[in-house]
This record gives sequence, C-alpha cells and structure tokens, in this order.
Amino acid sequence: MEMTSVFEKFSSREVLTPTTLAARIQAAFDDNFSQLWVEGEIAELNLAASGHAYFVLKDSAARLKAVMWKGRRAYAGAALAEGLAVLARGRLGLYPPRGDFQLVVDYLEPQGEGALKLAFEKMKKALAAEGFFAEDRKRPLPYWPARVALVTSPAGAAAQDFLRTALTRRPGAAISLYQVRVQGPGAAQEIAQALTDLNAWGGFDLIVLTRGGGSLADLWAFNEEQVVRALAASRTVTLAAIGHSTDLTLAEMAADARAITPTAAAEAVFRDQAALKAHLTETGERLTRALGSLMAQRRERLEALAAALYRQTGENQARLREKLAGLTRTLARFEDRLGFESLGLDQLAARLTRGGAEALAWRRARLSAAFQALRLCTPAAWLAEARKDLAGLDDRRRKAWTARLDDNRARLALLSARLGDLSPQAVLKRGYALVTRPGQTAPVTASRDLSPGEAIQVRLADGGFISRVEEVE
Repeated sequence: MEMTSVFEKFSSREVLTPTTLAARIQAAFDDNFSQLWVEGEIAELNLAASGHAYFVLKDSAARLKAVMWKGRRAYAGAALAEGLAVLARGRLGLYPPRGDFQLVVDYLEPQGEGALKLAFEKMKKALAAEGFFAEDRKRPLPYWPARVALVTSPAGAAAQDFLRTALTRRPGAAISLYQVRVQGPGAAQEIAQALTDLNAWGGFDLIVLTRGGGSLADLWAFNEEQVVRALAASRTVTLAAIGHSTDLTLAEMAADARAITPTAAAEAVFRDQAALKAHLTETGERLTRALGSLMAQRRERLEALAAALYRQTGENQARLREKLAGLTRTLARFEDRLGFESLGLDQLAARLTRGGAEALAWRRARLSAAFQALRLCTPAAWLAEARKDLAGLDDRRRKAWTARLDDNRARLALLSARLGDLSPQAVLKRGYALVTRPGQTAPVTASRDLSPGEAIQVRLADGGFISRVEEVE
C-alpha cells in the first residue's frame, strides 16, 4: 500500500493521540518498508557502551538516521566505519519519544570506495607487520644522480611534468623511461616487473615511480602487494610520486622517499644548477671571510706567544747562567780535592820509596852480619839456610812494595775517573746532547720552551747538527 493512501485514511475527523499516531505510522512502515536496501556513506558514527551502533547514512542531498542493534553488529564487520560507502539492509522504524524515524539495519557491507578502503587498510596492516614501511630501512636520495630510471606511462601528464622539470633544472640529464601501464588490469604486474628488470640491469642511481592523480580505484595498482614487495626488495634507491598531495598509496609508503607530485619528484631528484652555483659562490665568500678572520686571530695569538716566549727565554737564560755558575764552583771544589788526593799520593809514593830503601839497607846489614857469622862458623847448611831466608825476605819486600804501589795507582785512577765523569764532555760521550738555539749558548732544558717549527742546535760529543721541532710533548 502506498504512503498517500495510508495518510488519506487518517485525514478524517478522527482525533488521535501521538502514541496512537506513532503506532499507526509504525504499522504503515511495517507494511510498506519492512525490507529496504539503502546505499550511502556512514557519518556521525556512535558506538554506544551498550553495544548498539548509531549513525547516519548520507548522500550529496539527504541524510537518514540509522541504528544497528548489538545483536546485529556481527553482520557489519569492518564495514561499520566512519566515512565508508556501504550498502545497508533494514526496515524503517519510528522512535516515539522523539518522533524520529530511522533505518533499523540488520546487515551492512562495503560498497565501491568503501570496499577499497577496507582492503587498503587490511593490506597496509599486514605489510606494516612485515616491516616494509619501517623508516630505518629507507635510504637517502643520491645527491647528484648520474642515471635515473623513470617508471610510468609515457602518455600521461606525469611523465611530461617530470621530464620538463628535470631537463629545466639539469639540461642533458640521463633519464631512461621504462613504459608501463599505471591503471587497470595487469598494471601492477608490469610495475613490479619493471622494478625487477631495472635492478637486474643495474647502472641506475635512482628509480622514480610516478603517475598523475585519480580515484582510489584508479590508483589501486600502486596498492598491490607485489608492487610493495618489489619496491622493498630494490637494491637501487626508489622514489614514488603517485597522485596528488592528498593521495597516499602503499607504494609510496614502501619506497625510500615520496614526493607529492611528479613535478615535486623531479625537483627533489635534480638540484637546480644555477641555485647550486650561487650557493657555492656564497659559501666560498663566507669561507674566505671566515678564513681571514681565523688567520687574524691566529696571527694575534702567535704574536702574543712570541712575546711570552721571549720573556720566558730571558728568564730561562738567567736561571741557566746561575746554574752554570754553581756547576763551575762545584767543579773547582772537585779540582781542589783532586789536587789534595794527588799530594797524598805523592807522599805515599815517597814513603814507599824510603821504606823500600830502609828495608833493603836493613837486609843488607843482616846479610853482612850473617856473612860475618858464616866466616866464623862456616857450616855449609847454615849458609844455605841463610841464603834461602835472604831470598824469601827480598821477595816479600818486592811484593809488598809492588802491592802498595799498585793500590796507590788504582786509587789515583779511580779519582781521575770520578773527575772525568763530572766533565761536560764525558756526559756528552754517554749519549746525552746539549740543545741550544742557533747562535746562542744557553741550553734549552724544558720542552715547554720550544714551539713546533722552531730551529734548534744539538751538540754531541764529536760534533752537532741543526734540527727543527715537529711536535712538543
């Protein structure tokens, strides 16, 4: 029964209450709108704590309130989402407390773009779990690519925009076009094969995948799993520029870099030669100014260090003169001691000479007395024994005199050696060196008194040489 006939029946003078009228309207809805299929976009979605879902189905000109009870939510699945285009099945119902009618939905499925959006989100979640969109696996674009491969359809505006911008920014750029379909059946397979072939051929610094804008369905080839996997497996750096700035495909998420348009992709790949030249000129000027300022600072610091070195050198020379005077006094004292030791040695030698002569005279007197006694006694045995004693005594005398003389000579040699050790020439002979500055006599005793690049004179035991300081430790 049509709605007009229903309301004609209620046009008499019969007086109804709102409740009675609502019941009759609901009965009319049950008779005429018990099962409807309505297509629209979900808006104002409210998932209540009770489990019921309240939303609006809308198109470009009208809005229809809808409700899906908790027990029917299982028949909607992921299609119950804000902004999705869906096909809903249900019946019209009236809500008497507010006098609103609504569609009571018992089944819901995605429709058109809505189905594609669901598929997009499902594929995105699965591929993200495998790490294809992770930022840490993405590589930077080459700064100045020599060869670029462009994967797109030559008939589209995207190829023309890219090539025009690229050749304007870098005339004569080496760009190789790999022709593929970018929409429709078989497009995803051609795109994936192009990426595989370019990596197999090698020789490219960058692969650019691009096409112009379109609907989600038009761009669907760039959301296919095989294209995403081919981009992730590419050994060559990849850049994707699909659609417009509001479009985002899985291919762009998997590529190393993304540009919002083909023109922006060409600007990202090919740097402006004129701008780069101007930048280099400006950088050179800044570097020259900075270098001049640095040299002035270094020159000022060098002059300050030279002044400080001059003052330090004068102080060091004074200290060295004082130390040399002290050494000279010490050497004089050792010379006096050596003289005293030599005098004692001379005295010992004189005593030794006198003692030897006296002992010899004494032995001769005893020998004379023995000869006298021999003449008186003349026993042959006594004579032989006396001769033997005389020979032994003479030998002991010579040994004693020689030992004492050797001892005095050893002491003299030891004192002479000690005196020689204190000589500066002896110090140099032991491998030490005397370091002075050319033309100066004052020695350099501290490393802090020297500076890298300074000339020094090194004196050895048998000569010397001029050297230059490389590093001060």
